[in-house]
Order: sequence, then C-alpha cells, then structure tokens
Amino acid sequence: MAGLPKWMTECDVRSRLSVPKEWWEIIRPLFGEELDRRHEIELWAVDGVGMFWEFRCAVRQKGRYKKPVLQSEGWLKFVNYKGLRAGDVVILETVENQFRGTRFLLRALKYHAEGHYWYDV
Repeated sequence: MAGLPKWMTECDVRSRLSVPKEWWEIIRPLFGEELDRRHEIELWAVDGVGMFWEFRCAVRQKGRYKKPVLQSEGWLKFVNYKGLRAGDVVILETVENQFRGTRFLLRALKYHAEGHYWYDV
C-alpha cells in the first residue's frame, strides 16, 4: 500500500477520525502560521474511485500535541458511503488535482479474504 495508511478503529467509524502523526505532518502546513489562533480548516480530497470529498480538520487549542481530527459531519458521510468498519484501512496521499483543487487522495480499502488482497471502495 502506497501512501500513509491508518487502520480504522471503532471510534474512527462511529464519530470522527483521529489523524495519525504522519498525516498531521502533511496537513499541518495548511493551517499556516495561525495554528495557535485557527483551530479548523477545510480539507478537500479525491478518493480512490474519483469522488470528491470535503472534510473539516480541527485541532485542540491547548496542550503541546494538537490532537487533530477529521470532524464527524464530512467524515461520517465518507464512512457511511464507503461502508467502512473497524479494521478497514484509509490511506492519505498527497496528489495535486488541478481540476478539483485538491491536494490529497484519500483511499478507503477493504480486505478481500478469499483473494487475499485490498481493494478500493
């Protein structure tokens, strides 16, 4: 699997996605120099089958680690549409899409047990 994978937890599929440290390193620059005053941004992505998705990435204002999350509204639309469950994988890749104006490819993958491979949903 290319990109930065995250295995889904129950919390990820029921409320919001806890952004892993590796993802945060590439999302953080979108907040610019105002990270201490600005606590959320819009994040646009295209998925593995070409659909456009809009998310809100929020960070807490106190503490050394900002604990970023993709908030529930856009995230749960993605989860429900894809039928994601705990144990499935989402992968973040940086890919410029001039047409959509996105910077990210967010792939959702499920495991095909009989064929022993992962596939985009």
